[in-house]
Amino acid sequence: MKPGPDTPRTFRIAITELAHFCCREGSVLSGNERTPTAQQGQEGHKKLQGQRPPHYQQEVSISKALQGKHCEWTLAGRIDGLLMDSGQSAQPPHTSIVEEIKTTYCTEAELPPEQRQLHLAQVRLYAALVCEQQQLEQVEIHLTYLNLSDESVFQHRALFSADSLQAFLSRCCQQYTEWLDQHCLYLQQRDQSLNQLPFPFAAYRAGQRTLSVTVYRDIREQKQGLYHAPTGLGKTMATLFPALRQLGQGVVRQIWYLTAKNSGHNSVRQALQQLSPGLNPRVIYLQAKDKTCTTCPLHSQQNCTAQSGYYDRLPAARWEFQTRPCADTEDLNTLAQRHKLCPHQLARDLLPWVDLVVADYNYVFDPYTRLSDALNKSRQLCLLVDEAHNLPDRARTMFSAALQVKKLGSLASQITDKPLKSRLKSLARQCRELCQQEQASALDSGLRHTLLVLSEQLNEWFLQQNWLLFPQELFESVMELWRFAQRAQTIHPEDAILLDPHAEKIQIYCTDPAPELEKIAAGFHSSHYFSGSLLPLHYFQRCITTNPQCTQLILDSPFAPAHQSTVIIPLNTRYPSRPQSLPLIGAVLHTLWQCRPGRYLLAAPSFEYLGDAMDTLRQHPQIPLLMQPNSPSPEERAQFLAMLQQDRFLAGVITGGLFAEGIDLKHNTLDGVIIIGTCLPPPSPEREQIKHRFDAANRQGFDFAYRYPAINRVIQTAGRLIRDEQDRGIVLLLDDRFNELRYRTLMPAHWQPRLVKNPCQLEAVLDAFYRN
Repeated sequence: MKPGPDTPRTFRIAITELAHFCCREGSVLSGNERTPTAQQGQEGHKKLQGQRPPHYQQEVSISKALQGKHCEWTLAGRIDGLLMDSGQSAQPPHTSIVEEIKTTYCTEAELPPEQRQLHLAQVRLYAALVCEQQQLEQVEIHLTYLNLSDESVFQHRALFSADSLQAFLSRCCQQYTEWLDQHCLYLQQRDQSLNQLPFPFAAYRAGQRTLSVTVYRDIREQKQGLYHAPTGLGKTMATLFPALRQLGQGVVRQIWYLTAKNSGHNSVRQALQQLSPGLNPRVIYLQAKDKTCTTCPLHSQQNCTAQSGYYDRLPAARWEFQTRPCADTEDLNTLAQRHKLCPHQLARDLLPWVDLVVADYNYVFDPYTRLSDALNKSRQLCLLVDEAHNLPDRARTMFSAALQVKKLGSLASQITDKPLKSRLKSLARQCRELCQQEQASALDSGLRHTLLVLSEQLNEWFLQQNWLLFPQELFESVMELWRFAQRAQTIHPEDAILLDPHAEKIQIYCTDPAPELEKIAAGFHSSHYFSGSLLPLHYFQRCITTNPQCTQLILDSPFAPAHQSTVIIPLNTRYPSRPQSLPLIGAVLHTLWQCRPGRYLLAAPSFEYLGDAMDTLRQHPQIPLLMQPNSPSPEERAQFLAMLQQDRFLAGVITGGLFAEGIDLKHNTLDGVIIIGTCLPPPSPEREQIKHRFDAANRQGFDFAYRYPAINRVIQTAGRLIRDEQDRGIVLLLDDRFNELRYRTLMPAHWQPRLVKNPCQLEAVLDAFYRN
C-alpha cells in the first residue's frame, strides 16, 4: 500500500538497474546483435563457476541501504564470484577478487565498447560494496566473457583502490537518490489528485458502474477477469478509472493498457481528456519504431544521428521529463527533438517512470518482441486488455512460426559467403524432404540444431554488410528463419507441426494459446480482458486463460432492446448454394431500400461472395452502392471511410473485418446492418488442428474451431449499428442456420430475433418497427 504523506517511499533497485541508469554512454546498439538466451547465460555461468577454486564463493548476495529526503531505497545484487583473500596464498600480493561473468557470441574484438563499459561499471559497483562491507583497501575485478560460439574465454582485469571505488559508488547513488526524490515528489502529487479524482460523468451508464466496481474489486484481490461490455457502455472509462484509483492507493505501481490496433489508443486519449483537469498522468503510447523515428534507416542505426551518442544526451532529457508533463505522443516527440534523441528509444527508457503505458498486444505477449526489461517487475503491474476478442487469434500467430523453402533459396542466391550459401542450400533440401512426409509430431534434433546455428551465422554475416543494399523482402526472410529456429527449440503439447508439400512450407502452429497466455498473465499483479463482443464468454475464457477462478461478467446493452430489430431470413448461403442465394439477397435488399432508404452496411464472409452480391444489386440502380477495397492501403482506407459520410448508401464490407469492426460512425449513424451467412471460416489445416485439439479436450472441436469464432464476427459486425441512446436500426441475418437453437443461444440477449420468411413479411416488420 502507499505510504503516508510524511513517510518515505521505499524502493529496491538492482545493481544492474543502477549501472544502466547512471553509467550508460555512447550510442544505442543496433538490436540485431546475437544475444544468448537466459538459459544459455545460466549454463555459461555455471560452467565457469565450476572451474574456480574450492573457496570461490558463487552467487553472493550483497546490499546497501540508502536514504534521501523523500525515499528509502535498497541497492541489491548477486555477485557471480567472490574470492576473498585469506592472507595464506603463496602468490603475493594478497588481493580479493570480484568476478562478473557475461556470456556472449562476440569475440573480444567484436564486443561493442558501449557494452564493455556498462559491464565494467556493474562489476565496479559490486566491488565497491565488497570493499565497504569487508573493509578492504583494494580489490581486483575480473570481467570474464564466455564466447558461446567456440567456448573461448576472454577477460578484463583491473586493480582498484577502495577509495576510488567508494567515490564511484557514492556518485552513482547520489545521482539516483536525487532522481528518486524528485520522482517521489511527483508521485505524492499524482496520488493526491488520483485519490480526489471524481468519476467524470454525472451518472454511470447502465452496466458501467457494475463493470467499474467489478474491475476495482478484481484488481484489489489480484484476480483475473473477463468482461463482456457491449458497445456504448463506456468500457474504457469503466476499466481505466478503477485502475487509476488503485494506482493512487499504491495497490499497483503501473498500468499497461493493451490494444489490438493503434487506433485503440484514441479511446484511452479520450478517456484521459475527460478525466482532466483533475488528472495529469504520465503516459506513453508505444508504437513501432518505423512509425516514430524519422531519422533512422529501416534496417540500420549506424547512420542515425538520433541514436549516435544517444546515452550521452539522455540524462538531460530524462531530468527534463521529471519537471514537465508527458501526457501524449506530442510531448514525448517534443522532448526527443529538443535533445536530438530517438523518440522510440526514449519512450522505452522512460517506461519505468510513467503511470500508464498504452501499447499493442505484442509488447507483452509476443515472446520475440516482448519488452522484458520493462516488465521485469510485472508483479506490480496491472494489465488491461482491450478488444480482447482479438487476442486468441493474435496469440496463435505470436506463438506460431513458419518456414518456406523458396525463401531459403532466395536467401542463398543473395549470400556471397560460399560456405554459408552451401549450408542454406543444404537446409533447403532437408526442409523439402520433410515437407514430403505425411505428418510429423516433432522436429529432428539435428534439424533444430542446424536451424539455430545457421540463423545465427546468417545474422552475423548481415551485421558485417551494408544493410541499405538489400531489399526489404530479404530481411523478412532472415527474420522468418530466425523466428522459426527459435520456435523449433521447444514444441509444446498444444503445438501442431503442419507440412505443406505443395507450398513447401513447414509450420509450427499453436492450436491453443491459453497455456502460454496464462503463463505470461500470471506474472502480473492482475489481468483484465474486456470487449464489446466477448461472446461466447466460455469460449474466450477457455482460449485466454486456464485459471478456473477467473471472474466472468456478461453485461446487458445499455440501450433499450426496442432500438434494434433483429430479423432472421432463412436463406441457404452454404458454399454450393451461393449462386442460388443471390437473387433472394437482391429481393430482400430491394424491399429494405423501398421501405427505408438510408445508410446500411452489407457484410459477407468473403470478398468473392460480397462481389457477387454487389453485382446482383446493380440491377437496382436506385441503391447507391459502395464496396470496400481488398487489402486496402492506409490511403484507400481513409477514402472509403470518407465515402461513408454520405447521406445514403449500401456499403459492402467483410464480416468482422477492418470496416466491420474498426470504424465508429457515431456522428453519421447507420440505419441497418445486413449480414450474409454465418461467417464460418473455410476449412484449413490450421482450423482442423484446432478442432482436433478441442475434440480431445471437451468434444467441442467444431464449435471452438469454426462456430464460436464465426458468431463472434457476426456480433462484432452487428455492433456497428447501435452506438448511443439515439440510434435505432435493423439487423438482418440472412441464413437459415441463424434460426437453429445452437446459434440463437449464442446471440446477445437483447437481440430477441424474429423469423421472417419472405419480403412481404419483412415489409410488415419494418413498418411496425419504425412506427413504434
